[in-house]
Amino acid sequence: MPNPFDILPPNLFNVFTSIGFASLQRHYMAILIRIYSLAEFNRFGLARETVIAEIVDYIKESDAENEVKADMANQTAPEPAVLSLSKDDPVSMAGQKPEQTYAAYLVRRLAESGWIEREQHADYSETIILPDYAFTLLEALRSIQEQKPREFKGQLYAAHQLITSAKTHKDFSPTLAVSQTYENIRQVVRGLNELNQNIRRYVERATKQMDVANLLRLQFDDYTQTLGPAYHALKTSDHVSRYRRDIINQIQEWLVDDDWLAHTAEELAAQSRLSPAQAEHEINQSLLFIIHQLDGLDPLIADIDQRHAQYLRTSFRQIRYKLGNADGSFKDKLVSLAQNLSALRAEGFDELPEDAPRTTQQIVRVPDLKSFYTMPQRRAPFTPDSIILPTLHPDDLAALHVLTMQDVTQAFSPEKVNRKVLGFFNGHKRLPIAEIPIRDDLHWLTTIIAYAHHPEVSYGIEIVEGEAVQIGLYRVVPFDLVKL
Repeated sequence: MPNPFDILPPNLFNVFTSIGFASLQRHYMAILIRIYSLAEFNRFGLARETVIAEIVDYIKESDAENEVKADMANQTAPEPAVLSLSKDDPVSMAGQKPEQTYAAYLVRRLAESGWIEREQHADYSETIILPDYAFTLLEALRSIQEQKPREFKGQLYAAHQLITSAKTHKDFSPTLAVSQTYENIRQVVRGLNELNQNIRRYVERATKQMDVANLLRLQFDDYTQTLGPAYHALKTSDHVSRYRRDIINQIQEWLVDDDWLAHTAEELAAQSRLSPAQAEHEINQSLLFIIHQLDGLDPLIADIDQRHAQYLRTSFRQIRYKLGNADGSFKDKLVSLAQNLSALRAEGFDELPEDAPRTTQQIVRVPDLKSFYTMPQRRAPFTPDSIILPTLHPDDLAALHVLTMQDVTQAFSPEKVNRKVLGFFNGHKRLPIAEIPIRDDLHWLTTIIAYAHHPEVSYGIEIVEGEAVQIGLYRVVPFDLVKL
């Protein structure tokens, strides 16, 4: 693999090494992110005037004129003609405002360092475009700027659905299932490793000299966003144990299935520049990676829980120490109490007012008969009451019947059953019982039969000749589902 710095322009990061003004690094980064936001979904490149206007708007908002002007003085020749009309700029800057001059200078610096590229057209108009590496770098920098918590919700579920779909649907691409599952598992594990290592930073911040307000803000605002509801979902609804075993079992079946591996390798080789042997090796490595990472998630999640508990103990211990130490708030309370007592004495009070809090004394309890040891007493034998099944009133029975039917109709409606059955036909008019995908599910099968005579469904049942079909412990008369 080549070194990234052998691919990137050599002066790419020199734009941030401004002399004299450290804030220029922040200004250049903000300008680049603004240009990236404009170019992210722009199909034809950015007009030079648009970029100049965006930079001028930023300079006015951030009051960066002095820093940019000083940087211009350090980077360019002292002649004013160079600042107003540059030989590198096809458009004259004469007669323009200072902010536009600054903006044109910043565009030239970004182009010289390699963050942007300038295309000149036949009509002397100019278009600003971003190279491919600039898109990647600026997207990463914007993610750092936004500080959004990493989302884990749905990634394990998506991996499970991909694996099961590739198993049940023959037309589903196995190469797509393996590649997307690999990417989802990779993102989950990478995000959990990042979270596990970043919790240590919060522990270090909690142990620094911070006041109570900053500690509480760190606990309930910043740290809560780091863990967030997504990690809670990973521990509850999207827990690893719900999907891991199905994924691993299916992948292990694929690893010993030579025909499946050969078919998937041929599909991957047709989609990429790999040979069938290289494609099969790539698929094997991806499947083994998925199994290895899923098996190793439990220690990682346990370590995150341990670090999380350590941070909570450290944070709350610091808060209690700050609130109750003798050099802090307790001393302030004593000073405030003395000041209030002096104010009462100055107002002529020789005793505390009636509504003032009084000193408390611990009540002394005198031993009584219940304070001494008493012999255990034998309990009376337990005699359970007889259970009487009440006879329901016909109105109560009818009301319970209505409630039960409402629950049943919410669980199974004609529309839901009809939609599920029509998905079985796959373009055919008839479907024998032996070819129904869920014929082993007796609950669903009886529901389909029961709703076959409902006027709102688009299928029916016809009894056919033949031997009875074994379904679980039952034998069912053969029939066909017919699309109406």
